[in-house]
Amino acid sequence: MSSITSMENEPQNQLEPIAQQNTTDQLKKIRSALGALRDAVILLNEHDSLEWWNQSAQELLSLQSDDKGKSIFDFIRVPEFRQYYQATTASNESVHIESWQDPKRYLKCELTPFGDEKLLIIYDVTRLQHLEEMRRDFVANVSHELRTPLTVMMGYLENFSDQPDMPPHWRRGFELMTQQTARMNRIVNDLLLLSRIEIEETHELNYIDMTRLLTNVYDDAQAYNQAYGHTIHLQIDTYDGLYGSEMYLNSALSNLVINAIKYTPKGGNIAISWTKTADGCRFAVEDNGIGIAPEHITRLTERFYRVDKGRSRATGGTGLGLAIVKHVLYQHDANLQIESVEGVGSTFSMVFPAAYVRSASTD
Repeated sequence: MSSITSMENEPQNQLEPIAQQNTTDQLKKIRSALGALRDAVILLNEHDSLEWWNQSAQELLSLQSDDKGKSIFDFIRVPEFRQYYQATTASNESVHIESWQDPKRYLKCELTPFGDEKLLIIYDVTRLQHLEEMRRDFVANVSHELRTPLTVMMGYLENFSDQPDMPPHWRRGFELMTQQTARMNRIVNDLLLLSRIEIEETHELNYIDMTRLLTNVYDDAQAYNQAYGHTIHLQIDTYDGLYGSEMYLNSALSNLVINAIKYTPKGGNIAISWTKTADGCRFAVEDNGIGIAPEHITRLTERFYRVDKGRSRATGGTGLGLAIVKHVLYQHDANLQIESVEGVGSTFSMVFPAAYVRSASTD
């Protein structure tokens, strides 16, 4: 029996070295491929120490063979990177930082945790960063240059439109020109605001009395609502305020409320609320309007994206409102949440983290 058993085990014993060799060959190929990448690839252990790196990482961080086992923070001394590294729990996050060796060089860091180890990939995004800066400068400069001629055109068009003896067929033409010039002016103003928010990496943060700010937004909404006849409710469940930029937040809050008014059929219901959550505070605008199909929701914050181009133009929208909201919230580490059912209504929420929430009694 023992001889039979040994004969049965012999083929399996012969296969084990072959399987091990195949695994070793595959690992060598993977390491070789990672080593050939132009991007820096670094393997870190559970103590955040260097285990392995490719040639690009060696050149980027000036690594030596005896650096194995040293902390990654000994080589990347950037506060934003440390904060990102310590907070990352998923692989779909990244951080952009300036190079600690060359301020004109920009890097994108992506950390992927797996088990007790982490894989860090660093991309050189200097060219993309410069292209983005050129785009922002171009938009800002063009928008600024358009303001003066548009203002002149609007002034003359209003003067001509007010002439009592103007022929009817001319009057209709001037009305259309006035409407389109006003629309262009709104687009220019939104582009300038968006450019200013993007360019300002930091802005002055002050305590914001949200009760007062929401009351002002509500009053403005009621004035805008006269042509729509909606019922607008304001519910404030907490007196907690925010630490942020009041000018930008006022623009973001107003954008969501005005959108709800514009895209809800006349005589609808709109609810504005400010509530405390377990992790901060939440501003929400809920309507029973036309709603949004699921395939559009993820693209709503793109510049000039419209669910229905004809409808957006008819309501006077610029296609930049939600892009402004997204950038304002980004500066306050807040999130935009969108829930919508086509034909039923939508809820747009701004969720602010506890770090930006301030009790009224302490400010």
